[in-house]
Amino acid sequence: MTTRFLFPHRYKRLGWALALVSLILGLLEMYNLLHLPRLLAWLPGIVGQPDWDSTTGRAVRDNHDLYAVAFVIGGLLAACSRERREDEYIGQIRLDALLWALYAYSALLVAAFVLVSGDAFFTVMTYAMFAPLLLFVGRFQFELFRGTRTLGHDE
Repeated sequence: MTTRFLFPHRYKRLGWALALVSLILGLLEMYNLLHLPRLLAWLPGIVGQPDWDSTTGRAVRDNHDLYAVAFVIGGLLAACSRERREDEYIGQIRLDALLWALYAYSALLVAAFVLVSGDAFFTVMTYAMFAPLLLFVGRFQFELFRGTRTLGHDE
């Protein structure tokens, strides 16, 4: 089966590495366990109020923007790269995982709107930005693992 919009398989490892490194660095900086120089300080913000560096008097960006972009790019490369053997079965698993992730994300989003308010809502919505990608990748990998395990027992 030829799927037109998938990346070549060689990008899968690069995507996993980029996603995991950015996730780890982002969480470490978010919880003040690591402090790296601000790598995007040169990039101006178009909308919103920028943070100001008291020593230089300039607007600066935190690294969380960089980590978020790297995580999304890495996650997309990991999720949307071909498998070694891309066939109709893999395509069906991919489609089912995408639909399941959409349903699960919608349910989690409704629960967040109903159950969370105030400042905590902003934090929940920050995590919610990455939930569809994480849900899809998790479900797809789980179904692939389960499918290969089942095929291994049948042979």
